[in-house]
Amino acid sequence: MMKKTIALAFLILMVGNAGVAMAQDSKFAAKLVESRSQLRIDGGRMTREGGDLLRSVLADAQYVLIGEDHGTSQIPMFTSAVCATLGPQGFHTMAVEAGPMAADIVQQGIGRDDRRQRIAASEKKYPDSIAFFNFEEELDMVTSCAQSAKGETFHLWGLDQELMGSTGVTMARILDTHPKKEASAAAQHILDENNAAAENDAKSGNPGELLMMSAPDEEFTRINELLKKEGNAHAQRLMRGLIASRQIYKHNMAAPKNSNRERALLMKQTFMQDYNVAVKNGRSKVLLKFGDWHLYKGFNPLQNNDIGNFITELADGQVTKALHIIILPVTGTRLRFAGVGRPYTPESFKMLDDNDYKFMQPFVDDAGSEGWTVFDLRKLRGEAISDSNLHRLVLGYDLLVLIPEATAATQIR
Repeated sequence: MMKKTIALAFLILMVGNAGVAMAQDSKFAAKLVESRSQLRIDGGRMTREGGDLLRSVLADAQYVLIGEDHGTSQIPMFTSAVCATLGPQGFHTMAVEAGPMAADIVQQGIGRDDRRQRIAASEKKYPDSIAFFNFEEELDMVTSCAQSAKGETFHLWGLDQELMGSTGVTMARILDTHPKKEASAAAQHILDENNAAAENDAKSGNPGELLMMSAPDEEFTRINELLKKEGNAHAQRLMRGLIASRQIYKHNMAAPKNSNRERALLMKQTFMQDYNVAVKNGRSKVLLKFGDWHLYKGFNPLQNNDIGNFITELADGQVTKALHIIILPVTGTRLRFAGVGRPYTPESFKMLDDNDYKFMQPFVDDAGSEGWTVFDLRKLRGEAISDSNLHRLVLGYDLLVLIPEATAATQIR
């Protein structure tokens, strides 16, 4: 009798909890509709009520963070429209998910008619050395954002590690600084080694065979020590960046959790190096564009407090505002890496087929039928949310923009 009583009590408890969860989910669904507005991008301008919302929240944001799904043509278009809104507010600095050297290569081409050809030539000579800005839409976006920064010099900050194929271009740039004899010979040796291996790397397509990962530690250690004696500060900085990038990639192959932490630390430290210089010159309003997991407030889905959390804490300490926007396509195609030295390929996808994004179902179900949808996640805070991933998103971002269908970006070749 005692066992039956316990079982009955447990059943009542379970049914009661299920009822509470259903009531919570029903209330959340009603709040979703209240938080929803429609958005269109017309001629580089945000329109409809979603555009009005974005302009109002962008007006007093010191830091604007755009968390994205890489490789589409629509998200750079959205970012350009954000830049157009921010331009009159004193915006002229953008931080991106690329290495400092890659960002510098892109920066040098801004405003030039041959900027595509310059990127194509660099990628042909040193494949897979520039992250994302070897996409036409991304290069057009940064050009558009630079044009929006009227009356000011536009600055592009690369905060991430250098891309896996960047050993050759790093050595070439070190040689351009004219280090002394031994350091110059060591850099030339690595450059020759990199160029000789390029053909085999392209045949296999295996990133692990790139010199970034496959070169002996002693080779990189030796040139690093030589540059401390025979190279200038710029050459030393380039080498430090290459060694940090190599370490992140090697650790990612062995222990991804450790590399995620290293990568986040690198982004934060590089941001502060650039920011401290910028503050001296009065440049402090910054737009950041990274993969969506990097820009969460708090701990992200990788259980890491990444650059997004760092920026919101920085804003809090400065008594300023950080605005976090996540923009994701529901379905369509996106461009994806297909192997070292090989053309990127369009990939069809559906957001809800990805286990990491199945929790987005309520937003997809309640998205508007006309154009893009903006959800004001701030209105959902304080509600009981049973799904932990959903709860993390609502606390981690301020606005969610859903694109019903995306098209793949175009690679520059």
